[in-house]
Amino acid sequence: MASSFRWDTSKFENPKHMEKQLLRAVFATVKYWDGPIEAWMKHNAPWNDRTTNARNGLFAKAQREADKLFSIVLGHIVDYGVYLEDGTENMRARPIIRPAMDLFGPKVVNTLVRILDRLG
Repeated sequence: MASSFRWDTSKFENPKHMEKQLLRAVFATVKYWDGPIEAWMKHNAPWNDRTTNARNGLFAKAQREADKLFSIVLGHIVDYGVYLEDGTENMRARPIIRPAMDLFGPKVVNTLVRILDRLG
């Protein structure tokens, strides 16, 4: 589940300048949180390591998707990461992506709300 919000700059004086500030602040926020999210996933992954490839291959990366769309992409670099997340017929699921989203999604949104409160 993704979290999002909209902010209308048309009611402010010099909205273009304020919009640029906001976009920089949003990107700085997602960039700030990608490190702690990745570290938390690597530390809390609920499986036993054999090679550490899966744990070391977890990532969280801030991205600017489009002109005004930002995201933090969470994932695995190992091809069997999907099986760790969803399980198989013979193996129970050991998810870390969804728990990270559930834990950090509200924190990221709260950070953005605090920024908006200061700007508005």
